[in-house]
Amino acid sequence: MLSSFELSNFIITCKYLPISRAYLSNYLNIIFVADIFGRTEEFKALCQQITSNVEQVLNLKNSVNVECHLIGPYQKQPKLFNSEQDAYQYFTKNVTLQGYVKHLKTELSKISGINFLVGFSVGGSAIWQLCAENTAKQNVLATCFYSSQIRHMMQLTPNIETRLILPISEEHFSVAEMRSVLQQKSNVTIEQSSKLHGFMNALSPNYDSNAYQHYIKRLTDLLSIKYNQFITEQSSTSTAAK
Repeated sequence: MLSSFELSNFIITCKYLPISRAYLSNYLNIIFVADIFGRTEEFKALCQQITSNVEQVLNLKNSVNVECHLIGPYQKQPKLFNSEQDAYQYFTKNVTLQGYVKHLKTELSKISGINFLVGFSVGGSAIWQLCAENTAKQNVLATCFYSSQIRHMMQLTPNIETRLILPISEEHFSVAEMRSVLQQKSNVTIEQSSKLHGFMNALSPNYDSNAYQHYIKRLTDLLSIKYNQFITEQSSTSTAAK
């Protein structure tokens, strides 16, 4: 089970593990990258539940230390926004997507081990851009929920296996057209939900409790399976090299 959260300026870590454990296979980082609302209590609860679930599944067969990291766009988390529009205006004025990508890169450089990235909205878009520019070996899997800004970066291709969870529609562009382009990329898997942008955020007007629980289970299963596959592949590679 998860230990208590330790809060620093930008990142919350569920457990402290020494830097010397880099690339050890029995350590897994799940790195959650927040949307424009930032590291809210609701976001923390979502990430904590997923991490706890994954750790329970993995430890049925093996001893795996699962470390949870929360990265948000703000150096100091603002008070609760009055609306999504207020959050968007604050993010645009004080951070921007490029600023978020730079911050994400800095924070990831401080984390050692196997990294699974999970991003929501602009957090997923930051992951997309960073993983197209960065080839850090410890980043092995990305899952991005309704990351609409990717539509402006469809010329990019992430260097790691990436799963996009798209909403059923978006107000300002065609999700179908975006999907038709992105599904041509060999390392990108696309899943389209029947819900609207923001369905995983309890503060969003598009929050959907059924979809929320569904994708908690989907992520638990996906991350657990991918971790076991990664360890098997690493073991095979190591054996073949001997």
